[in-house]
Amino acid sequence: MKKAIRILAVVLCLVLSVTALTGCTVNLQVNVKNEGGAAAANNTPAPAPSTTQPTTQPTTQPAESKPADASATTQSPTLPAESKPADAPAAELSASSSKADIVAEYAKVYNTTKATGTFTSYDTMDLTSVLIDGKENSTVKNLAAGVVKAEGKNMPLPPYTESDPANECLITEADIASATYTDNGDGTATIKLVPIACTNSKRLQDAQGKMFNVMEDVKPTLENIKLISWAQGDADSNVTLRCDGGYAEVTYNKDTKMMTKAVYCLITIADVQHANVSFIIKDKSATATFDYKMIFPENG
Repeated sequence: MKKAIRILAVVLCLVLSVTALTGCTVNLQVNVKNEGGAAAANNTPAPAPSTTQPTTQPTTQPAESKPADASATTQSPTLPAESKPADAPAAELSASSSKADIVAEYAKVYNTTKATGTFTSYDTMDLTSVLIDGKENSTVKNLAAGVVKAEGKNMPLPPYTESDPANECLITEADIASATYTDNGDGTATIKLVPIACTNSKRLQDAQGKMFNVMEDVKPTLENIKLISWAQGDADSNVTLRCDGGYAEVTYNKDTKMMTKAVYCLITIADVQHANVSFIIKDKSATATFDYKMIFPENG
């Protein structure tokens, strides 16, 4: 029993550290960035070309050449209309669409929805696994799970930073391990993206950091927990946060490109080695897996 309590102390310290890093109780004001598209007007002056043609074609009657010029100018306004389809998608997305096309569609939907500043979430975090010295420990997990439970609300689409909470989508095809598209048959579609795994991810800088509000800056947090020290090395060398297996699943209106619901699930595997807790526990290792979900919309 004493051993279990000592092990629990290690896990609780880890849990408190990782919970503090999520920031899931922080409420941010989203600065809406209005981006309007300007339409270009094509003006073709008819009088100027018509005055030069009589000099280049002296054998033709000026009166007859002018109507010809007028008919040419009446056709010119149709040119912009013919060029518009080039800007539209070449083909509608389907289940067999390429990963590049699905990611491009996700970016449009993400940017359109986030720009409104009104699509916010409620958040949950759960402890799903605990390994002590490499072995699963359900007893410790169940005891520690109550500490991990956390909820938040009023969170914008991830990722965001305090300096630019309304940042646009940074995800590229290279960041994604798998992408699926499903037409729901009711005017909506669902896209699911799984980013490639990253270790010690940085927000906005790698595949996981471009998709989620990843946990970072572990060392300062652990240094504030006075009970923790290290048998060797420091927090930088002994604590690893690996993000693997998470996903973003969004359902949206195909016409408006606005999300109707979404789930962003960040899975973080926190591994701690060579931890001392107070003067009781020496050189212990622990691994804990956390599921951090952002569920949209906030009001369900």
